[in-house]
Amino acid sequence: MFLLDMHWRRLVSGLLACVGTALAGDLRAVAADAASSAQAPVRFGRDIRPILSHNCFLCHGQDEKRRGAGLRLDEREQALAELESGLHAIVPGKPEESELVARITAEDDSLRMPPPESHKTLTAEQIELVRRWIAEGAEYEPHWSFIPPQQVDPPADAAASVNPIDAFVRARLARDGLSMAPAADRRTLIRRVTLDLTGLPPTLDEIEAFLADERPDAYERVVDRLLASPRYGERMALDWLDAARYADTHGYHIDSQRDMWAWRDWVIKAFNENMPFDQFTVWQLAGDLLPEATTEHMIASGFNRNHPVNFEGGAIPEEYHVEYVVDRATTTATVWLGLTVGCARCHDHKYDPITQKEFFQFFAFFNNVDEEGLDGYRGNAKPMLELPSDAQRSRREKLNREVAEIEQQLKEREAAADQAQAAWEAIWRDRQTSAKVRPGEWFLFGPVSLDTPALARAESFGVSSPVNLETTFANQDGSFRWLPGPQFVDGNEASLSGDAAAAYLTRQIGSSEDTIVRARLGTSDGVQVWLNGELIWDREEQATFSPDQRELELHLREGSNELLIKLVNYAWEWQFEFALDPRLEASAPANVVALLEIAPEQRTEEQAAALRHYFRENHFADDQYRDLTRGLGQKRAELAELKAKIPSTMVMREREELRKTFLLARGQYTNPTEELSPGTPRALPPLPAGEPANRLTLARWLTAPGHPLTARVTVNRLWQALFGTGLVKTAEDFGLQGAAPANADLLDWLAVEFVDSGWDVKQMLRLMVTSDAYRQSSASSPELFARDPDNQLLAHGPRFRMPAEFIRDLALAASGTLDARIGGASVKPYQPGDLWGELAHQKTNYKFTAQLFEQDHGADLYRRSMYTFWKRSVPPVNLVALDAPSRETCTVRRERTNTPLQALVLLNDPTFVEAARHLAERMMAAGQGDPSAAIARGFELVTARRPTEQEAAILAAEYERQLASFAADAGAADALLAIGESPRDQSLDAVSHAAWTNVALVILNLDEAITRN
Repeated sequence: MFLLDMHWRRLVSGLLACVGTALAGDLRAVAADAASSAQAPVRFGRDIRPILSHNCFLCHGQDEKRRGAGLRLDEREQALAELESGLHAIVPGKPEESELVARITAEDDSLRMPPPESHKTLTAEQIELVRRWIAEGAEYEPHWSFIPPQQVDPPADAAASVNPIDAFVRARLARDGLSMAPAADRRTLIRRVTLDLTGLPPTLDEIEAFLADERPDAYERVVDRLLASPRYGERMALDWLDAARYADTHGYHIDSQRDMWAWRDWVIKAFNENMPFDQFTVWQLAGDLLPEATTEHMIASGFNRNHPVNFEGGAIPEEYHVEYVVDRATTTATVWLGLTVGCARCHDHKYDPITQKEFFQFFAFFNNVDEEGLDGYRGNAKPMLELPSDAQRSRREKLNREVAEIEQQLKEREAAADQAQAAWEAIWRDRQTSAKVRPGEWFLFGPVSLDTPALARAESFGVSSPVNLETTFANQDGSFRWLPGPQFVDGNEASLSGDAAAAYLTRQIGSSEDTIVRARLGTSDGVQVWLNGELIWDREEQATFSPDQRELELHLREGSNELLIKLVNYAWEWQFEFALDPRLEASAPANVVALLEIAPEQRTEEQAAALRHYFRENHFADDQYRDLTRGLGQKRAELAELKAKIPSTMVMREREELRKTFLLARGQYTNPTEELSPGTPRALPPLPAGEPANRLTLARWLTAPGHPLTARVTVNRLWQALFGTGLVKTAEDFGLQGAAPANADLLDWLAVEFVDSGWDVKQMLRLMVTSDAYRQSSASSPELFARDPDNQLLAHGPRFRMPAEFIRDLALAASGTLDARIGGASVKPYQPGDLWGELAHQKTNYKFTAQLFEQDHGADLYRRSMYTFWKRSVPPVNLVALDAPSRETCTVRRERTNTPLQALVLLNDPTFVEAARHLAERMMAAGQGDPSAAIARGFELVTARRPTEQEAAILAAEYERQLASFAADAGAADALLAIGESPRDQSLDAVSHAAWTNVALVILNLDEAITRN
């Protein structure tokens, strides 16, 4: 890759230096302000529970097995009870008699709590809060997130705020003596909202139109246009893919390919159509259980099939089935409840009111899927749904009709065939002693697997002509020798097992004289055929199987003749069929002779069927029947080929027989104890009475009126998407160890509003982005940053580095190379080195998909980043460097880091260098020889604003420096411009084009370019 020289790296690093400023700082508790006043009553939920949860609940919470001294502090009745020592931990109104106060203030290490070895210590302020709380009566209250949100009227100054959100924000700021920042300028605002709602930057035309629109609702019109854009669905789907752990591979072990892009397309469509979130929930968690479920319902149910799947040899199916169900339960709880229920898999939750029994009751909802513990070897794992296109569906229906018609015609010929077979059997018994050609039985050697088909073809395994049936071969898979092959019957299709493998077949053919006979051979594999040591057919490549694929002339000599066949399989099923010409008056092979020697009335159904098939394929002298049989084989082969091309998607589907669920001791699949039925934690509302305890009822329960969590959790993630941090910073944890809401009243108001709106996502987003809080300038100060490093109070507008996909897509959009197609299969853009090969099961193995990276070409290189092929073991490296998750597990909050590797990606990845080349072409076209105009165009395309005089001067000086450098080294210019597969404009001077390319790359690397201001 093109690596920048030291001067330029220093320049860019200086421009990037401010990235860390907006992201540094530690979490500060913003909800504890009431406790700072000596006169404010102490509240358990706000002031005391966080102290006890962090310091005490591990040993004195609901986990009975871990509980010390019989003391439980998370429930009032037990906290006030007499202890084993006869003392009371809490005596309401009497802190001096409370053992809890005595222990947290003890100077003796052997008595003090928390004990020194826990490395936890209460501050003086926390001790005083506990003392005051006991003195005030030690009242308990439920954790805030388990109390249903109530309608909260906006604060008194709501009249001054058009948007109720602003009344809540201003009231909260006023309590800290703060106020909102001025509104951001229009250019900043349209870039901010366009990125937030579409994941792409605004075009120059969109910017100019907004700047020129003097109507009072100009901004609201922009918002409505963006919410109606098909790009909105893609942007919203991106976060949902993280939550759903969407990927294009199975994850475990081999990490081979799966196809779930149909589900991804459905998510984009659902967001664009503004499907109500309660319906969105039901379709994804239980679409398959809806009455008369449609294809769309089934596709949507794939949400909980996105988890990793294993098919590793030696793995235990039941173990991995349990892992799949645990994944579904924990993902569902994280996404809709914001709870860490997985912490209760092995024992009662240490902090939240969720027991191990309740975890496995929740687990039971997802435990009845009709699936296998080990699956996915051939692609998608069952249950799955085929998704043929209209053309494929029409073709399949036509082929099925043709197959049925041929089968019916064949059936009509059955009586004649049966009569002819009876006559043939009688004639055979008369003729067998005078047969001209008599084939012997088949012998099989292998199949023997090697790393590649090429190796399998080249290796002889010690087999040669004349064949020695005592030949043996051994490798890491075992020992191989010649064995009888009774499964090979002339005129019958046979198959073997083993990918990238070779097998030999041999038989003796006796002849009473020198003669030439014909035989037909069909195989889907590579094949070599020898007769008496002479190679008579050699085909290296695979081919579509047909029984009469090749007609061979066998020059037989009097006596015994040796036929030797080698088959080389490339992947998937083997297909092989051989038959001597039915016009020969030949005797049957040995395995058929054995059947003929059994009286017809004594043959089993299988024996009768085998003999019937052999006769009809080889001796039924009926051209119509033979043509029908041949036609049937061809149509079935076409049908199989078509089926292999029809995409599918994994879905949910219940077993007919209910799978039992047990509490698993220590969470281990081998330790079932108590049998359980589906249920929800007691801390949450019960399921509706009279409804079946299944996934459909669970999905409806999640969005039922009065549910305390789903609406809060969901609006918090919407807020996080727009403001960078949720009102509850720990979007994944609304439990006792999670962060308290920065503005609890606002969170509850939004949750109630969301439900009252009919779970309207677009309405909630519109409400948020049209607020003054959202539209503020993001400029801050060191003092304000020190007081509120995460900007949860919103004294200024949100500012944070964009997600990885936004950064790449911005470069493609600004350069004019972005491919606008929506949906479809994932693509493989540029990727450095042989990263997949380093982790491949076998580096040159044709057995499994997605082992070696094969880059796409053309328009697929420039698709939006959300369509990039996602291999779990090696996620797209340029996106992972910018903090994209691996998608191995559910992620509802991405971390943001700053590392030197990120700068190297942005400066050297072919996608960004190529984008800079095309951006340079746009700059040169706009400049027409004027560097200042070129700089202005490039800067505006990336940042949505014009550069200041100082910024323009820096970039102009850089252009002159780059121009001089490339003029002195034209080869370097050519090397830079050759990066990327798209052609460059050959009419442009290469030296100038290279210089502008580096300037464009500087602009794409600016802090402002990769930051949502």
